[in-house]
Amino acid sequence: MNEAVPSVVAIDIGTHKVSVLIGRIHAPDQIEVIGMAHAPNRGMSKGIIRNLDKVVAAIKDAVAQAEDMADCRIHTAWVAIPSAELKSFNASGRTPVMNQTITTTEIVRTLEMAKSSHLMPDHYLTNAVPLGVAIDDQPEWVDHPINMSGNFITGHYHLMMLPINTMQNLDKALKSAGIGVERTIISTLATSEAVLLKDEKEYGVCMIDIGAGTTNIAVYLENRLILSHTLQRGGEHVTRDIASVLQTSTEQAENLKIRYGCVDLSAIKPDQMIQIPGIGIAPGMIISRIELADIIVARYEEIFEEVRQQLEQSGAINVLRHGVVLTGDACQIEGAVALARRVLGVSAHLGNPPLAVDISEEKRPLLRRSIYATASGLLMYSQNEQQRASEVGVEEQSNDGWLQQYVVQPVQTILEKLRQLV
Repeated sequence: MNEAVPSVVAIDIGTHKVSVLIGRIHAPDQIEVIGMAHAPNRGMSKGIIRNLDKVVAAIKDAVAQAEDMADCRIHTAWVAIPSAELKSFNASGRTPVMNQTITTTEIVRTLEMAKSSHLMPDHYLTNAVPLGVAIDDQPEWVDHPINMSGNFITGHYHLMMLPINTMQNLDKALKSAGIGVERTIISTLATSEAVLLKDEKEYGVCMIDIGAGTTNIAVYLENRLILSHTLQRGGEHVTRDIASVLQTSTEQAENLKIRYGCVDLSAIKPDQMIQIPGIGIAPGMIISRIELADIIVARYEEIFEEVRQQLEQSGAINVLRHGVVLTGDACQIEGAVALARRVLGVSAHLGNPPLAVDISEEKRPLLRRSIYATASGLLMYSQNEQQRASEVGVEEQSNDGWLQQYVVQPVQTILEKLRQLV
């Protein structure tokens, strides 16, 4: 690797896979991927670590492959944290302004006050996303309050928390794999960075990321996150449904889902039949592809219905001018976009490719796969981190290392529609 060019490493630890990207930063809007790999992760279920040794093995495997491709050695990385146990809230903090001139001290104090009303003793504040700052009783929020005049300010934030033991187990896994952590980002934030366009975030959009163990949703308006939520449903639930109904193995069910899966019944020929292997000495069976689709559709409808309920309860369904953007391996199934449109009642399309991330022509189709979306978002986050941190700052809760850090992003104006959701 050319050491004269800044480099960054991104590691996405998912339920069924670990993905790694190694990038060179040539310019604020250009990252060149020089190493990429993914490895199966057999140590997690539903986004939670069940076998630490297997997670460590998956990280080592993916890292080694990426290192070989990039001809370098990885020591530290940006890491996407699974959001299976995510707790998120919109909160605010109000504080007086010393000498009537707003400084970083007042901004940090509003965050501390917002945290104090929601932080749970067994949870760690992983990310705090500023929504806006109100000065005195002014109805509009300002973009950059530093050095402005006022008697008091109210800071509004989207707080994202995970159980402390979850963070500790991830820390152990990474240390055991020989990886130091530069920064951690909730996977929902990283994926959004990669697959959502600026205009989509500006005018209202919901990202739906259906992974193996969970489904993550994130709603943006005025270029800021206003809602995040995790559903305990994902692609592995579909696999289990198939295995249970058809009385076959989980491995065979996964193969059937990948090879024949579809959630658009109108796209299936009525006479298309599928051979279902039995388990052990039990005989197999032959079913129509429509019968398989019926099993799959039921679970996908349940997932999209739960998403719709979250959007309706929060009021976010009313601000989605750009509809929903689907991402995640489970969203690649045939008919997912049409089903999302029908259940949610808004426009839908598959996630956009990470435009700021580039790679050699022959590897480009691989990078565009959803398996690398979150890692691509981490690379993009790393580019902007210095600017974000300089505007508001990154607070360290103690000197205990990466477990004690969370990202504070720049404050931006949020209009009246957004404030109604807070």
